[in-house]
Amino acid sequence: MRGRERGRRAFLTGLASLTTLAALRLRAFAQTTTPTHPVRIVVPFTPGGGADILARLMAPHLQRVLGQSFYVENRAGAAGRIGTGAVAKAEPDGATLLVTTESSLVIAPHASASIGYDPLKDFAPISLLTRNPVVLVVHPSVPAATLQDYIALARARPGEMFFASSGVGGPNHLAGEMFNRMAAISVTHVPFPGTGAAIPAVISNQVGAMWGFLAGLIPHIRAGALRALAVGSRTRADVLPEVPTVVEAGVPGFEAVSWIGLLAPAGTPPDALARLGEAAHAALQDATVRQTLVGGGSDVVASGAPEFRQVIADDYARYAGLKDVFRAEK
Repeated sequence: MRGRERGRRAFLTGLASLTTLAALRLRAFAQTTTPTHPVRIVVPFTPGGGADILARLMAPHLQRVLGQSFYVENRAGAAGRIGTGAVAKAEPDGATLLVTTESSLVIAPHASASIGYDPLKDFAPISLLTRNPVVLVVHPSVPAATLQDYIALARARPGEMFFASSGVGGPNHLAGEMFNRMAAISVTHVPFPGTGAAIPAVISNQVGAMWGFLAGLIPHIRAGALRALAVGSRTRADVLPEVPTVVEAGVPGFEAVSWIGLLAPAGTPPDALARLGEAAHAALQDATVRQTLVGGGSDVVASGAPEFRQVIADDYARYAGLKDVFRAEK
């Protein structure tokens, strides 16, 4: 009997040990999958911009899906380089994320000699979230009803026409420079300190044209204060189906879109990245989130990590061809 009792105790002790070990493994798995403290979403721009709005739209849905607290932190400065650099140096534990545009990842490296991080190595792409087409608009007094009219006008008046942008090195500035090259025209760039200053300058006809983001220009286009000639995306925008693409209007190969993506520091555990990607995609399927984004002119993408990584690599190479633009503007 005593032998049986000792055997029974040994079995129970072994079972308890196995149970404890299993619990520890589950706890460790949970900790690598979802951090135990609030998740910080860094937006490297000031509040109110496209990346900031999207991050704040997604945060409560990420919290609901993952059962974890999320908050947005704006770390603006140096065209997004400050906040982006902070994420590159953050602990890769899934508790720090980055929601940014192409500005800090594929444009900044070609605009500055040193940015303090490697956009191709220091981040783990999670998902491309949205695309926002760049659109060419003109003041109604400009005698150009179509993009071909505008090109003909620019060729007839070389160096006498101007286009505004939200600043040197931004996607809309580079869209204008690429268009100049591909259409064989010379329209002079006039930078403004942000979109909020550039749009009024075109509406008041201080500058005749502007390459800008569709989301911010739609109200003025619909009100008749600006005339849209073409969008830079590969397909027409759902919110402006009557406006042709630049390619349709006669400039083959042209594409100019701004995108917003979700990333984490390189080295973040793969299971954490997978769960964050699934949660982000679920958030983008919410009816209110989609309505807000699509109504503002954005295309909801929700890509996988490999597709987003390829977009970063392709755009990095594309903008490398415009280094001379940055040198000329300094």
